[in-house]
Amino acid sequence: MENGVSNGGPQTDLTSRVLGRPPKEMSGALWFALGSFASFVIPFFGVVMMGYGARELLEARGPRGFLFAVAEGIVITAVALFANSGMGMLLVGEVLCVLGVVWCMRNHAATLAGICAVIVATALVNIGIEAAVATAAGSSLSQVVDGLLAYMVSVAQDAAGTGIQAELIVRQIAPVLKALWPFTYVASAGMDALAAGIGSYLMYVRTSGIPRVPAIAAFDMPMWPVGVLIASILGLSASLSGFPGAEVLLSVSVTALMSVRFIFAIQGFAVVLTFANRFRFGCLGRTLLLVLSIWLETMFFIVSIVGLIDVWANFRKLTRGSQES
Repeated sequence: MENGVSNGGPQTDLTSRVLGRPPKEMSGALWFALGSFASFVIPFFGVVMMGYGARELLEARGPRGFLFAVAEGIVITAVALFANSGMGMLLVGEVLCVLGVVWCMRNHAATLAGICAVIVATALVNIGIEAAVATAAGSSLSQVVDGLLAYMVSVAQDAAGTGIQAELIVRQIAPVLKALWPFTYVASAGMDALAAGIGSYLMYVRTSGIPRVPAIAAFDMPMWPVGVLIASILGLSASLSGFPGAEVLLSVSVTALMSVRFIFAIQGFAVVLTFANRFRFGCLGRTLLLVLSIWLETMFFIVSIVGLIDVWANFRKLTRGSQES
C-alpha cells in the first residue's frame, strides 16, 4: 500500500470528489444586473440570470446578501423607469418574482404555497401596473382588456378560417377569452417563477457541487388546491345568475380554475412518472408515455383528473405529509 491507496485498487480518497465553488458577492451582483438588462431582450433567460445572481448573493452573505439583492433590484428598476418608463414597468414584476422565488428556495425551504403566493403577487402587481399606465394615458384597464380581447379573437378567427361554422366557433370562444384575460398575467408570472427557479437551482449546484435534481415523481401536493378548485367551481356557478359584478366573479373563478389545474397536472405527471419508474420504462417508452400524457392533458385534461383522484386514491402509496418541500 502506498499513500493510502492499495495497489491495483480504486481511488477512495474523499477529497477527489468535485467541490462547489464558493459564492462571491460581486459575481452575484453582476449576474443580477446583467440579467435585468438581458430581460429586455430575451425575458426568460434574463430572469434566469437574475435568479442566478440573487441566489449567489443569498449564498454569499445570507439574509444580508438577499437585502443587497433587494436594494440592487430597486436601484436598477428606478434607473430603468427613469430611462424608459414602459420598459421599467416590465422590470418591476420580474424583480419581485425573482426575489420572491429565491427567498422561498433558500435552504430547500420552497413550498407549493410559497411559490404560488409569489406568482399571484407578481400577477396582481403586473395588473396594477397595467391599470396605472392605462389611467396615465387617459384610458382604463377595461379598454386595454377589450383591445387584448379583440386581438385574441382576431387570432382565433384567422385560425378558424371562414364560413358559418368558423364564425360560430369564434362566437363561442369570445366569452371564454373575455373571462380568461387575467390568466395571461398569471401564466406570465408563472413563466418568470420557473425561470427564476432554474437560475436559483443552477447557482445552488455551482456553490454546493451537488446536482440535487428535483424529482417530479416525488411531488405530492397539499389539500389547499382542492379547496381552491371547489371555490372556483362555486364561483362559476354563482356568476351565471347575472348579478352585478358577475363578470368579475366569472373572471376570477375561471382564472383560479385554470391556474390550479397546473398543480393537479403536475400531480398527475408525478403519478405517470412513478409508474414508469416502477415498470422500468426505457428511454423510448418514457418519451412515448410523456408525449401521450401531454396530448391527453391538452385535449381532455386527463392527467389533471388523475392528479385530482390521486389526492384521495394515493396511487403511489405515499405517506401523506412526509413529502419534501
